[in-house]
Amino acid sequence: MRIPGSTAPPSGVAHLLKQFRLRAGLTQEGLAARAGLSVEGIRALEGGRRRSPRAATIDQLALALRLSLPEQRQLTDAADPPRQSRALPEQLPPAPDDFTGRDRELNDLVRLLRTTDLRVDSRAVVISAVGGMGGVGKTALAIQAGHLVAPDYPDGQIYLNLGGGSQEPVSTAGALAAVLRSLGVPPADDPRDVEQAVGRYRTALAHRRVLLLLDDADGVDQVLPLIPGTRGSAVVITSRKQLTALPGVRYLGLQVLTEEDGLSLLGEVAGRDRVAAEPEAALQLVRHCGLLPLAVRIAGGHPSIQAAGGLAALVGLLADDGSRLDALSGGGAGGGIRATIVSSLRSLAATDRPGDRKCSEMFPLLALSEGDHFPLRTAAKVLELPLDVTEDLLERLVDVHLLETPAPQQYRMHDLVRDVGQELAAGTMTSAERAEASRRELRCYLGVLWRLSELHELPHPKGAEDWSAGAEDLGDRDEVARWLEAEVGNVLRLIAKAATGGREDRLTAARTGLGMFQFARVRLRFAESRDALAAVTGILDEPDDELDDWLWLSLGRLYTALDQPRSAADCIRIALRLARARGDLDQVVNCLIELAYVLVRIGEPAEAKAAVDEVLALPPEDWMHLEAAVRLVAGSAAGALGDLAGQRAAFDRVIAVHRERGRGRTALLHQEQMGMSLVESGQYDAGWPMLAEALERARADGLAMIEFDLLTDFGKGWSLRGDHQQAREYFEQALEIAIRFPAENQEGRTLDRLGRTLLALGRPEEARMHWQRAVVLYQQFADPAADEVQELLDVLPSTD
Repeated sequence: MRIPGSTAPPSGVAHLLKQFRLRAGLTQEGLAARAGLSVEGIRALEGGRRRSPRAATIDQLALALRLSLPEQRQLTDAADPPRQSRALPEQLPPAPDDFTGRDRELNDLVRLLRTTDLRVDSRAVVISAVGGMGGVGKTALAIQAGHLVAPDYPDGQIYLNLGGGSQEPVSTAGALAAVLRSLGVPPADDPRDVEQAVGRYRTALAHRRVLLLLDDADGVDQVLPLIPGTRGSAVVITSRKQLTALPGVRYLGLQVLTEEDGLSLLGEVAGRDRVAAEPEAALQLVRHCGLLPLAVRIAGGHPSIQAAGGLAALVGLLADDGSRLDALSGGGAGGGIRATIVSSLRSLAATDRPGDRKCSEMFPLLALSEGDHFPLRTAAKVLELPLDVTEDLLERLVDVHLLETPAPQQYRMHDLVRDVGQELAAGTMTSAERAEASRRELRCYLGVLWRLSELHELPHPKGAEDWSAGAEDLGDRDEVARWLEAEVGNVLRLIAKAATGGREDRLTAARTGLGMFQFARVRLRFAESRDALAAVTGILDEPDDELDDWLWLSLGRLYTALDQPRSAADCIRIALRLARARGDLDQVVNCLIELAYVLVRIGEPAEAKAAVDEVLALPPEDWMHLEAAVRLVAGSAAGALGDLAGQRAAFDRVIAVHRERGRGRTALLHQEQMGMSLVESGQYDAGWPMLAEALERARADGLAMIEFDLLTDFGKGWSLRGDHQQAREYFEQALEIAIRFPAENQEGRTLDRLGRTLLALGRPEEARMHWQRAVVLYQQFADPAADEVQELLDVLPSTD
């Protein structure tokens, strides 16, 4: 059996035995039982703690694993290498007993370390740098790989901790002296003469095969003199800093564990039976550990696990932000997670590199951002620094693995790293300073949202002209919209936080929520914008000019877009009352038009006609700029009341207005609404072509949610005509879009409609399946439609 890509058979009992066992589909316990050996013996062999088992043990293992004769000889040779390959020094620390997972990374590193030999055409020296944040398992991986390849380096394996995470890393001269002692070579005559020491070191390694494991390196300058000068040897370096500038280095960046590997590691430490007995608590525990190996190891050995509470008791501790770091302190010399992260910051602050001290100082401020990521722009606003300076600082923090960069100009901080940063912020900043940092973050999003509104020339409340402050440099509206699409989660989080603050915070939250409505008009992101506005409507203690009625009207419009017309009507009526109280005729007109439209939707056309008639009774100059919308709702109300001639006349005028003023997205939405109104009033020959043309345009322009609305309209229309099979086909197409855009919360409503259609087709069990799922989705968003669908389920006869 060979490591993938290797040109020579792997050596080392540990690696071979594990590979053969996994191929056989056996656990360590299963192999022990089949071979008649102890589980501890198997673990010692695979962990590298026992490297030369007896011949009888090899025979038992070979029989249990069903090995071929060549494979058995391979395992025998690995267990009894030639005596001359066992030369000192052999300084590798013991392989971790609980090492698990990392199969791909381990195989990659082992394969690399086996690419060197004494042939003329071999690489001069193999250098591998294993990088990653503190606690991610760099040293464990390097040691495990070192034990697996140790027989390939018969002239010795040297281990040296360079103290890169400490305040006083080992000097290059000190490191050279230590390595020379390990090789039995006298040190330089002058301990400070690095060049002489390097010469003696490289001479000593000439034509030897030595493996050097340089752990916790401080940087390139520290390790460069320790690189051998001749072929045959290999160096593995672990560091919290990226060493990609090291000539010839192969860089292996470690990420946190997968959930599967995290659970496996927890089982190795805490006991597999315990993990199997509490699977949900185990999963929550490794998630609270951020899937960081060091945290999982500490958690697995926590005293509370041995108590009656088991894993669940520790989950409670880790779920509490105030106790998580203390619970993961470890109690050992290393000090756990807190000490690991703090040492990285201290090491950064202690360097002579320009800007590193500033990075360390700014880190707690960055940790105050609680989203799953933060963009460069908001970081610059929080730090109150120019974009280019901020980017340099953030990239430096990426270099030392205190930040990650999942996308260009976007950054992410591990949860436990953030915990430490926030703890530092609490100790170095006042609560007022921390609150102001959060305000700067929200004001950044406020500015960008309203800059988008300006670029699209959308209507806005009076006084909103300065809400885009700080975003004046943005000029590409598509680029701004794409940036905001990635930031919706952060905007919602900050709005919710500010909505519970003081008057000024709530005012900023309200303005930002209203900005989300403008964003929804541009990108058709209705559900998230609805959530933002729902968080801010009614939070102001006193009316703020026209802001209150704008908030209620905008929320109503979003409910309309999400096909919740009754909720929309409630919001718009509040907005209309506030606008009348302020005497704002323009806003009254806006509210009446929106109210008339939703009243038609909820089956109250007479009240809708009264609302639109009130608008038409005003002087034309008060509503002509909204003529298309006015005529649209007038025609819809007329159609619902049976006045088909009035309906067609109004719609003809809508078409003429759009022909005069251009056919943009608003024209497309109006076309969809007119087509559906015609279908609902029985004028299929006029309505179908209008809807079909709109559907073609929506697909051509990539407007998925408008396409969804049109497919739903076709489904409704065919249901009205009694052709439920055609309706089903359109609803199923609409469902595909709803599933693609879960944030719009349309899946439940579409499943509801599809269930009714299936029932009409005589397929009650399929209807039941769709309705059951619809109820769950409705309940997630507290939609009252859940009760209605549950009633349908309750009366649906069972086929049992």
